[in-house]
Amino acid sequence: MTWHPLALAVWLLEITAWAIYIGAAWRLLVVLPQWRPGTGDTRQLWRERALELTDYQGRWVMALLSVAFVLLLVGLTNVWPPHVPGAMCGTGVLQAMEPFGRQTLVFRGLTLGTFYCWQVVRQLDGNRPEAVLARARARLLLLALPFMAMGTYTFGQALAAVMPEAPVSCCAVLYDQARGNGGTSVLSEALFSDRTWVAASLCGALWVAAMGWRQWRRPLMAGQAEAAALAGSTAVWVIAAAMHLKVGVAPYIYQVLWHPCPWCLFLGLHGAVGFVYFGLLAGVVAESAAALTARTVARRHDLLAAAARRRARRAGMLIFAGALIFVAFSAAPAVLWRLGFGGWIG
Repeated sequence: MTWHPLALAVWLLEITAWAIYIGAAWRLLVVLPQWRPGTGDTRQLWRERALELTDYQGRWVMALLSVAFVLLLVGLTNVWPPHVPGAMCGTGVLQAMEPFGRQTLVFRGLTLGTFYCWQVVRQLDGNRPEAVLARARARLLLLALPFMAMGTYTFGQALAAVMPEAPVSCCAVLYDQARGNGGTSVLSEALFSDRTWVAASLCGALWVAAMGWRQWRRPLMAGQAEAAALAGSTAVWVIAAAMHLKVGVAPYIYQVLWHPCPWCLFLGLHGAVGFVYFGLLAGVVAESAAALTARTVARRHDLLAAAARRRARRAGMLIFAGALIFVAFSAAPAVLWRLGFGGWIG
């Protein structure tokens, strides 16, 4: 698996991103201790130029890691299953990579989340010539270092863990979950029914959309507490939405009564709709973090309050639209089934 062409492509993107990031991080470690805002001497001008260069490098690193993450998902779901004995989708590939496969996804998600918040801070700081957020955006860029390192390490370990002589069984994992032997199905079966998850996802989406609409219409009016509430509500809703996709949407896409596998949603056989569903969820989470970041900037820096207001308004609009689009897309398979067959599954 380590020498698969797609794995090598991910490694190439990873190594290139590291080469750019190390240069940017080293430059920041040199510039930050000597940063003197408001002075116009030659050395400060050099530091400002160096900071602009690190911003340019950071955008490249973020782009490269984003492409690598998409390729990783494509490999897990569509390319690598035939190369793992017994695997039919990403469930089997991750089973062969345990425990490093899931850790890789977590650390890469945290890396991109940190870079996204850095991007928000960088864009806000670009609205004023004073560069009042220079230290903040530099520290955010450096904060991505441990997440990047762990993402690279776990990815290497995950690829090395795949053994051709050790077959896996996707269905065995799902059967164990159906019997309540572990996983999120324990929550689904023991605590909540499938309909409860569907209702929780729908109500949560409407709540998040309402909060996004409020922020769109009245950005920064309620302060930091409301932004934190929006971020917390989004996190809870994403969990319910993921369970809704497994137990409420999947039967209509797979056309079977019980197959709670989110990774099969990414298969080309099913239109790769998982990229759409989970992409919408990721977008809402990212914009919730952006809204919280914008409000934090507005609270601490009056000079950037107007720019932060515009960014918070944009985040609210995207959250509102993303939540409603998710509701429409997740309801579409069931509605189409009802129109075509005159009933519901289950």
